[in-house]
Amino acid sequence: MRKYKNFKEIDRDLKLLKLQQEIDKEMALLSYNRTKESLSPKRILKSAAGSIFKNALILKGTTKVLGFIGDKFR
Repeated sequence: MRKYKNFKEIDRDLKLLKLQQEIDKEMALLSYNRTKESLSPKRILKSAAGSIFKNALILKGTTKVLGFIGDKFR
C-alpha cells in the first residue's frame, strides 16, 4: 500500500486513475464496435464468399498438380 506525504500526491494519483478508467472505457467501447462490425451479416457473407472462392482456386490448382504428377507415372 502506498503512503502519501500530502494531498497533492493523492490528487495526482486520483486524476491518473480517473484518466486510466476513461481510457479503459474507450478501449472496451472500441472493442465492442469492432466485434459488432465483424459479425455483421454483410461482413460474414463477404468472408464466406472469399473463403469459397479461395478454396475453389486451391482445389483447381491441386487437381492440376495431381493430374500432372499422375501423367508422369503413366
